[in-house]
Amino acid sequence: MTTLALAYDIQIIAFLCHIFLWILPGKGILLEDISDADPFLYRNFHEILNMDAEIMDQDVLGLTFVFEVESLGSRRELELCPNGKVIVVDSNNREYYVNMLIQHCNVTSI
Repeated sequence: MTTLALAYDIQIIAFLCHIFLWILPGKGILLEDISDADPFLYRNFHEILNMDAEIMDQDVLGLTFVFEVESLGSRRELELCPNGKVIVVDSNNREYYVNMLIQHCNVTSI
């Protein structure tokens, strides 16, 4: 719809999420920045960061540096970093994991 409005020189009212205002000048996105845009992701990431270190190191969540994408009924895995499939998320790298997911979901995938 936006493309048609531009083609016919019609003004439309569009609201941008504040995350895009951080992306445009090239600033990074932090966890607190996504709290309004995606409360579900914010809550899940916050729980990962606040989880007890001993429990996190036991690999109870089974997380690796991989993001699953579903497209046209098929699923595929995207590695968030080189060799992401074999890197287990633990108490030492969970902040990096959350930051990689935030960047992927709000910058890279868009």
